[in-house]
Amino acid sequence: MKKKIILLLLFVFIITLNSFAADAPEKYGFQILKIGLSARNAGKADAVIASPGDATILWSNPAAVQISPSSNFCFNHNSYIFDNNIENASLIVRNGKSSWGLGLTYLDYGMISKTDAQGDTIGEFHPQDIVSSFTYARRVTPSISLGVNVKFIYEKIDTDASYGLGFDFGAIYDSFIKGLNFGMVLQNIGTSSKLKEESISFPTVIKFGSQYMWEVNAQNVLTFSGELAKFSSESIKANLGFEYGFSDMIFSRLGYKINYDEQNITAGIGIKLNDFNFDYAFTPYQNDIGTAHRFSVSYNF
Repeated sequence: MKKKIILLLLFVFIITLNSFAADAPEKYGFQILKIGLSARNAGKADAVIASPGDATILWSNPAAVQISPSSNFCFNHNSYIFDNNIENASLIVRNGKSSWGLGLTYLDYGMISKTDAQGDTIGEFHPQDIVSSFTYARRVTPSISLGVNVKFIYEKIDTDASYGLGFDFGAIYDSFIKGLNFGMVLQNIGTSSKLKEESISFPTVIKFGSQYMWEVNAQNVLTFSGELAKFSSESIKANLGFEYGFSDMIFSRLGYKINYDEQNITAGIGIKLNDFNFDYAFTPYQNDIGTAHRFSVSYNF
């Protein structure tokens, strides 16, 4: 049974990856689907598709919900570049061999000036994106978990709006080596209405990743993670992450993004107090674009 599942997953992901390579450039919308939400994840360069985590992990890999240590509620604030702000609330509920989750994300672009053909300001408009998600995950064998997200997306620019329905499919494999996980995810497959009479494509992506957690001793834990990502009509990107945990209470994180246009180094810290987690991530952008600051608060129950 396990071998059949693994072969099926590999077949689906390889075929999808090959089809990406043949795609012509497309016009993408719903850029909110490409932005990391969690401070915990961002500190590790979002190299988390094979990792357990807080409730925000459902946005990275729905199957990872099943390997997360407990039910969790998480609120995330992202003070993003260009004075944009992103708010997110996510919930996962563990229930034995199956789990489910809910998520809501709001991207506020702020007020943007509207100009005429001569460049004169004639008013303002307020673009925004909203995404809601429902997640279901299940452990199908002792070492394999599968998950799916169903996402509803709304994007508004001036007086025009587009609605979309998208899906994510993910898998996690707990290897025979303690602390070593592998993950795969296919994200943002869906369809949407036109925006200003133009067809908009989802930023579909396929990712492969792994994580190794090394318990040095009772107080010190090192976690190494990495993933490869292939967006349609884009070159392959890589993410590398590292976390050091002391006494399951204080965490420091570093990450590096490879082949991204304006990003590379990331960093973050975290504090765990009983069932509460407080996380912060710092993500600088090159070419004087600015810096993103992410803050997360989560509660385990």
